[in-house]
Amino acid sequence: MAQGAPAVVLDPQQTSIRQPLQRRSAKRIALRVLADAFAISVALFAASVIRFEILGAIPTARWDYTLITLVAIPVWILLFYLYGLYEPRQVLGPVNEFKQVFHGVVAGTVVIFITDSIANMNLARGWALLAMVMGFFVVGSERLLVRKALHYLRRRGGDTTRTIVLGANQEARTVAKALEREGWLGYKILGFVDDDAPLGTEAGNGRKVIGTTAQLRDLIEQKDAGLVLVAASAFDTTRLNRLFWELQDVDVDLQITSGTIDLMASRMIVQSVAGVPLLYVRRTGMDRAQKTMKRALDIFGSVLGLVLLSPLLAAVAIWIKKDSEGGAIFKQVRVGRDGELFECRKFRSMYADAEERRAELEHLNEGPGLLFKLADDPRVTKVGKVLRRYSIDELPQLWNVLRGEMSLVGPRPALPSEVEQYDDWVRNRLKVKPGMSGLWQVSGRTETSFSDYIRYDLFYIQNWSLSLDLWILWRTLRAVFTAEGAH
Repeated sequence: MAQGAPAVVLDPQQTSIRQPLQRRSAKRIALRVLADAFAISVALFAASVIRFEILGAIPTARWDYTLITLVAIPVWILLFYLYGLYEPRQVLGPVNEFKQVFHGVVAGTVVIFITDSIANMNLARGWALLAMVMGFFVVGSERLLVRKALHYLRRRGGDTTRTIVLGANQEARTVAKALEREGWLGYKILGFVDDDAPLGTEAGNGRKVIGTTAQLRDLIEQKDAGLVLVAASAFDTTRLNRLFWELQDVDVDLQITSGTIDLMASRMIVQSVAGVPLLYVRRTGMDRAQKTMKRALDIFGSVLGLVLLSPLLAAVAIWIKKDSEGGAIFKQVRVGRDGELFECRKFRSMYADAEERRAELEHLNEGPGLLFKLADDPRVTKVGKVLRRYSIDELPQLWNVLRGEMSLVGPRPALPSEVEQYDDWVRNRLKVKPGMSGLWQVSGRTETSFSDYIRYDLFYIQNWSLSLDLWILWRTLRAVFTAEGAH
């Protein structure tokens, strides 16, 4: 322990009941294996029922299909293990999890065909193919239900990963804030450990610096931490290596950041070069094919939205006209890609003199940075409050999307007065079309700071993919229906 550092007082009762991580991981893996085994058995038995009972095929195999199913279950479980579906420290996204389930099910089916060929079992090909389809459907559904149950539990404080953040710099605070905001991940930040920040220093989200690196081993025991999250940019290489050695025999998991918070993991590959672990970063930017796909999605989505929502759009326009004086559509000049100006359309949610009254309300601004926002804006009409709550006021921008001035997903369209105050770094958000929705809007919206707002936009531009657009659109629909983060 460092000389002069205050001692960390341990709670004997707390440390005595601390379960080893390996035991906790083993229990979790065992439950996942049992759930998968049940799903696999349901899938294979369902394939037998469909093939031989419903479709009326006659079983010709030398082995009973019940026995084949009982043998296939542990084989499929082993294949799932080999594809990493039981890795206790791997946080799989839904797409990656379903991809690995698909690979495991296909591999299991291939094993059935190979075994049939070698042992001459005379299995029904139709049954094997049905088993593959049912396997992916049933196991995929089971995995989805387990995932949703865990998310529900974690959002309510259960199944949490008690985490100490090593470092208290900007990267450490940003990562910790992002992890806690996504409650379904289950990270519970206990505090920050840093040698430079004084004990008790506020480090964000009500979390404080709880000690120094010399006290880390004791803090892990005292706080019953299961994970130490290391902010790579907070320490030099020598200190990091020593910390890893000091924690070598401590019962705790380690995660280390990449040193950057603006790149998606899908763009980075860990490579060993001359024995040194290096991060290879794929090039960014959209090629011609990707731009065509994004534009096709915009055209399809805007046309579909305008057609399906036309009765709603007409009803809202009439409602606005009856509620207050002025037109139903509010047009405002905004800045598009490469600084081009365009008329952005929205349903009018304020009184006709709203722009004239803004100056008298500037001192009440609650928006982040250059953005003007009021939680209880007196200029908003009664109808406007409803429209804003469910983001209905944004729907006329579908016309802007169809015209090619905006995209379904992209940075928020900025006012010319805001762009005039941009520095060179912030001006990078003008490299793509503005969007009806974006990463910022689905990541807390009005609860985020201006730096977060800019970071989300630039992160989106650097890491664009069609799957990211689809994910943002899905999160947008969920946020709209729940009125999450809206004013």
